[in-house]
Amino acid sequence: MINIGISRCDNLCAEELVRVLINHPDVELKWVLNPGGDTSRLDELVPGIVGETDLRVNPNELDDVDIVFISGPRDSLQGQLEALSLPRQTHVVDMTGSHNLDHGIDKPWKYGMSEMQRRVLVHDAHQVTLPGNAAMAALLALMPMARNLMLNSPLKLDITIGSAAFPDGKTIDGMDAAQWAQDQKQEVSYALNQCQTSFNQPVELTISPLLGRRTLAVEARFNCGVDEETIRQLYEQYYIDHNFVFMVDRPIVSADVENTNKCLIRLTKDDRNGMCTINAMMDLLLKGSAGNAVHIMNLIFGLHERAGLALKATGC
Repeated sequence: MINIGISRCDNLCAEELVRVLINHPDVELKWVLNPGGDTSRLDELVPGIVGETDLRVNPNELDDVDIVFISGPRDSLQGQLEALSLPRQTHVVDMTGSHNLDHGIDKPWKYGMSEMQRRVLVHDAHQVTLPGNAAMAALLALMPMARNLMLNSPLKLDITIGSAAFPDGKTIDGMDAAQWAQDQKQEVSYALNQCQTSFNQPVELTISPLLGRRTLAVEARFNCGVDEETIRQLYEQYYIDHNFVFMVDRPIVSADVENTNKCLIRLTKDDRNGMCTINAMMDLLLKGSAGNAVHIMNLIFGLHERAGLALKATGC
């Protein structure tokens, strides 16, 4: 069994992580920390897990664990790591976004996106930083193009995000929406440049609220001289051996992805002006955060990628 700790379980993504891990067949949740220091039962803190665990938060002693998930505000990571004083062999998954612009093959922090660098995550991942959820959806929409050196025109990204992260239309995950959008745009540009070093195109990113509570959707538009069928084949070939990304030929709706770890992608191209449109949609708390964190853990420890992530099928 893989022993797990969770630091700072005071946000929706961390709560979702608990709900996934509590029934994962190959792990044991050893401890959960939460600001404030109270020792309430975990099922009083996380809705929906009554009857699943007797664990209390903030234990007096922290057992050694194999991996720790750290969530919270971006500037909290270093303080949490110092407070935990983890043994060197403990794996760390950063869910705060602290290293989204400071990762790479030659750096200690690896980018937690298997569709971009699965081999690195399997063989050389001790410290992993998760992508921002909008950045991840955008990258899933664009990765096959970047890997084939075909992003050579300006990018326009329209992000629509559900009320779980964007409840008031002004802040996203507690951050000013304009700053959040700027951070996601920087992350997309940084990651694309790692895949296609010649990529130097301007990226325009806009955000708007989405009626679906848990859904995040991206529409990516760019100009491309390659015909639609060839592009489609590139996408299908790229994602053929990935477990959570699927191509569809119809409009995608929230019920297709909510409460799953899937990302669905639809491709269309206007042959009159060469404009290619890629739509990607996923659950912002699962594929966009907690589900992806568990996926990365599975890769690190040699488990099947879908272990613990066989969540509900599509539908209502």
